[in-house]
Amino acid sequence: IQANLPQYKDLPVLSVSAPFKSGFQGAADYTDVAAGSLSISSAADLYLYPNTVYAVKVNGADIKDWLEAAAQRFNRIDPAKTGEQALISSFPGYNFDMFTTPDVQYEIDVTQAKGSRIKNLTYLGKPIEATKEFVIATNNYRATSGKSFIPKLDGSATIWASPDANRDVVIEYVKKNASVTRAANGNAKSWKFTQVKTAGDVVFSSGPGALPVAQAAGLANVTLLAADDGSGKGTSKYKLDLSK
Repeated sequence: IQANLPQYKDLPVLSVSAPFKSGFQGAADYTDVAAGSLSISSAADLYLYPNTVYAVKVNGADIKDWLEAAAQRFNRIDPAKTGEQALISSFPGYNFDMFTTPDVQYEIDVTQAKGSRIKNLTYLGKPIEATKEFVIATNNYRATSGKSFIPKLDGSATIWASPDANRDVVIEYVKKNASVTRAANGNAKSWKFTQVKTAGDVVFSSGPGALPVAQAAGLANVTLLAADDGSGKGTSKYKLDLSK
């Protein structure tokens, strides 16, 4: 930006990404890189598609609407309901865009209706102003085919269209960083669920034996309910305690 787009040099630069593998096809449909030597295939497993790096210019109001759209990943939860409620909706995981920096913080209140879930949205500890402009790194698909998120993601907000594939950027990063750790590369969190006490269990399915992964990431409010969730996909049932 400093060299090629100096007119935007004073704007904050942020990045959004979504998980491409989130269990839709069953227990093996997750990216799970074991400790040890990293390979190019490990990096490629994080980014399955040949998308290229794009940048868009949006404002604070757009960011909120973008996140509201992404929050459709979750069903609406009724705190008074005593039976089980499924947390994850049919909204595709690859559309669950999240910020990749703790500079942005927000909550998702799953007890609220679609479009009214993003709470306490801040940048560097201050509420994001509706008119404040940002540059967002994303991919060509979202930047040009994301009108369902915000109207500007029809290509009109694009300020940079790179020929570089996102997957290749990830691979180059891994090549240049010999040691990748959770503490240095996997601890950044931009959002959390709004705390609420529910009368019944809020449940979701994920890969078997995945509880230690959640615990290692500091998610102390997840417990295993059943090793087999009965879906026939080899996945397990977990409980999320929204009060913590």
